[in-house]
Amino acid sequence: MKLRRSPLPHPALLLMAPALGLVLILLFFLLPGTSFLLQPGVAVSVPESPFLLSPRRNPRIISITAPPLSAVFFGDQETNLAALRQALSKLQGRTHTMIIKADKQARFETISEVMNLALEMGFPVVLATADGSSDP
Repeated sequence: MKLRRSPLPHPALLLMAPALGLVLILLFFLLPGTSFLLQPGVAVSVPESPFLLSPRRNPRIISITAPPLSAVFFGDQETNLAALRQALSKLQGRTHTMIIKADKQARFETISEVMNLALEMGFPVVLATADGSSDP
């Protein structure tokens, strides 16, 4: 008489373990992942602007200050958009790069209008930023 020490595994159990693993993986990845698809937020309508061009030599700085005393400065002189258009049209050639140096609290609409004006006049535009390690 021959005795068996352990019972033989049921063949259905061999298929059940991978199927259970697949179900757990799907639950682990799909259920939390669906909550990231729709994020709450505010609909924003941003102004249109062409792409920025690469910087070149002979930079000119246009400074924009924050409200309540918001102003645009070009060549250390306060100016408006019409006067800025005239000043940019007087520059020889289009070899100057316009660097827009705007305050953190400056209105985006003003920055966009100045940037679009310079691009429309044919100048490359660069938005100036701080590197984060220096103090203002």
